[in-house]
Amino acid sequence: MPVMLGQPLERDEESIPVVRGFARGFLEDLRVKLPWYLTDITDALHMKSVTTVLYIFWGALANAVAFGAVLEGGTDRAMGATETLMATATLGMLYPLLCGQPLTIMGATGPIAAYIIALRSLGNVVGAEFLPLYAWSGLFLSVYLFIGSMFSLSNVIRLVTRFTEELFSVLISVIFIYQACRYFVAQLVEVPSATDTAEKAAAAKASLFVGILTFLIATSIRGCRNASLFNQWIRNRVADFAPVIAIIVGLAVSWAWIVAFGTEMDFLTFASGGIWETTTGRSWIVDLSNINAAGIGLSAVGGLFAFIVIFFDQNITVRLVNAKGHRLKKGFGYDMDMMALCICTAFLSITGCPWMVSATVPSLNHCRSLCFFGSEQSNAEEDDTKERERRLEEESTKALQKLRNLVDLSAAAEAGEADANVESELKGNGMKRQMSHAELVRAV
Repeated sequence: MPVMLGQPLERDEESIPVVRGFARGFLEDLRVKLPWYLTDITDALHMKSVTTVLYIFWGALANAVAFGAVLEGGTDRAMGATETLMATATLGMLYPLLCGQPLTIMGATGPIAAYIIALRSLGNVVGAEFLPLYAWSGLFLSVYLFIGSMFSLSNVIRLVTRFTEELFSVLISVIFIYQACRYFVAQLVEVPSATDTAEKAAAAKASLFVGILTFLIATSIRGCRNASLFNQWIRNRVADFAPVIAIIVGLAVSWAWIVAFGTEMDFLTFASGGIWETTTGRSWIVDLSNINAAGIGLSAVGGLFAFIVIFFDQNITVRLVNAKGHRLKKGFGYDMDMMALCICTAFLSITGCPWMVSATVPSLNHCRSLCFFGSEQSNAEEDDTKERERRLEEESTKALQKLRNLVDLSAAAEAGEADANVESELKGNGMKRQMSHAELVRAV
């Protein structure tokens, strides 16, 4: 049966076969995505989206700066914070316009950073320049991603159990924690010279203090979601901005420490031209011809291993976002996601920027910041319940009023019968009772 474009298609993820024909899954993803495409833009007009944009911006900025510092040291300044920020900003705008699940946030991840650093070491073994080797590896990686998109290889991830997905999330978290601890330990165990022992020791202690303070502030504010102060909406918004608030406070404490004690602390450096200039001042376009035959062969193999790392990193993250517990309404598009990643990876490789994938922690935080928690989600149900209670109260009042009228009529009838008996008795005694019309009405 041919796949037609134009109308929404309801799909059950479990019913899709693992092996599919050429481009069939990609066309189905297009058919699911097109009816919802404009709503991805118009939904941003919601107030919840505005607060989420601010939260995600600072989170993505912090992630880019952190991994930029790691890559700058691991690649000997071949790529650093400038390239990481440029890649994050560019893909943050390009990828959501092309993919099937724009809730995912593109960013540098621990496995990708570790693989890029390892690729540089392999390039030194064969005598290949790092940036041309990296660019060729990225182009081969894009070819593998295109093949994976056309043949729906992402369906293989469906066979992965929930335990594996959670284990992968734990691995990403451990990498983040390891990189942070590695920085502080390296400063504390470094053996300084005799002339600057006190200065370096003070800098190491100050950095450790600021790092622990930032961590404690972030975790404390994040935990206020279940506190008793204020209402649920305010607590959720404050908890969403926990990393941003912690970073701002940590930066303020660092500057105050420097001003008060004159301690030299490490800060991220940028080129004199700002974000528009690369870390080393090189051109933004990598020279693909500056590589030998051994380097091209290594890049083909390196691109294949990079595909394995990115394939699992990307698809597991997207499936965590598309989990049934999130109750998403617009469906999924795994093959579109891989095609968008293919295009973005080719661009990043040619410009010498680090590869990006759907980052697990920012993507889940993005999804969590846009969802409606218990009290927010139940507002409509509470309004409906109140309306039903009001209608029930009105009907009960009407029923009681009718019952009261019935009792009054019964009492009036009994009073009329008693008056008739009295009048008959008076007639028997030769007396007549004159009752006016007004008295009769009062009696009734």
